[in-house]
Amino acid sequence: MLEAGRFFVPGPTEVRPEVLDAMRRPVIFHRSPAMEELMRRVSGGLGKVFGTRRTVHVITGSGTAAMEAAVLSGTVRRVLSIVHGDFGERFARMAEACGRTVVRLTSNPGDVVSLDQVRDALRSGGFDAVTATHNETALGVVADMRALGALVREASDCLFLVDAVSSAGGVPVGLDDWGADAVVSASQKALALPPGLAFAAVSARFVDRAKSVKNRGTYLDVLRYEEFAGKAQSPTTPAVSLLFALDRQMADIEVETLDSRFARHVAMRDVCTAWVQRAEAAALGVSLVARPEHRSPTVTCIRTNDRDAILQRMREQGYELGGGQAPLAKNTFRIGHMGDHTVVGVESMLDVLERVLRTI
Repeated sequence: MLEAGRFFVPGPTEVRPEVLDAMRRPVIFHRSPAMEELMRRVSGGLGKVFGTRRTVHVITGSGTAAMEAAVLSGTVRRVLSIVHGDFGERFARMAEACGRTVVRLTSNPGDVVSLDQVRDALRSGGFDAVTATHNETALGVVADMRALGALVREASDCLFLVDAVSSAGGVPVGLDDWGADAVVSASQKALALPPGLAFAAVSARFVDRAKSVKNRGTYLDVLRYEEFAGKAQSPTTPAVSLLFALDRQMADIEVETLDSRFARHVAMRDVCTAWVQRAEAAALGVSLVARPEHRSPTVTCIRTNDRDAILQRMREQGYELGGGQAPLAKNTFRIGHMGDHTVVGVESMLDVLERVLRTI
C-alpha cells in the first residue's frame, strides 16, 4: 500500500481519509427528506464548480456515462468532434456507436485544433453538435472552451458538448460563461473523490433539443434527471455513500475556495514544467509534450524512451505515476497533480523522480 501523498496517477486520484470516512455514515433512504436535503446541498456546491446556475445532475457511473448521456440526448445526426488526444477520440467513437455520423478535427500531439479550422468546418455545415475535451488527460493539453463555444454559437441549431472530466474542480469551468450546452465530468479526478459518480450540467437549449430526440435510453436519459431534479432526487437509486463523500468534499472546497484551489493547481503545473525543463537541459532524457500555451494545470505528460523503467523504479520508491496513452502511449508517462495534492508533495515526488532518472 502506498503512503499518503504518493499516488500521482491522473485519475483515479488520491482521496483524503476525511473524505473516505464520510462514506462510513449509515445509508439513508433515497426518497427521504434527508436525501433531498443532501442533494440540494451538493447541487449548490457543484453549480459553483461547473460555473452554472442550473442544476448539475449526479449520475451513478463513470465519466463515460455522462459523456454518453450528452451524446444520446444532445445529438441527432451529424457531429463535429474536436480531438486533442485519446479522450477526444473516445467522445467521437461514442457518437459513432450511437449511430451519428462524425467528422473529426485532430490536432498534433501537444497542440490544439485551431479556431480557423473549427470555423471552416462549421461553415461547411450540417452539424447539430460539436464535442470537445477541455483538458486532454492523455497528453496534458488544455483548450480554450470559451472561444470554441463562441464559434459553435454562430452555427445554426448546433449544441456544444464538453468533456471536463479531468478539469472540473482543478481548472475554472463555465457552462454559462462558455455558452456550452453540456459540461460533463467525474468524481475521481480533480474533485479527489472515489470513482463512481458522474456529473452533467446542461443548458436550457440542451433540454429543448432532448425533447425532440428519440432513443435517449432510460438510465442516461437527461430528461429524467431534469424531472427528478425538480424534487431534489435522483431518478434511480444513487450511490448514497459516495454522495456523503461528495458532500464532505464540497464543504472542504468551500473552505479552501475555488480560486485558491485553481491557483494551487497552476502552481503544481508550474513546478512540474520547470522541473522537466531543467531535467531536459541536464540531458536526463525527458521533455514536455504540451505546447507552453496549452499546458494543463492538472496533468503533465512527459516524453521519454524509458517509460517502463521509470514507472517501475518509481513504484519501487513508493510512488505511482501514470503511463502514457494514445497517440503517444509507448514513449510518455504522466504526472497527475490534481485534486488535493500540494506543491510540497509534488516537489518531493520530483526529487525522487530525478534520482531515478539519473540511475537509468
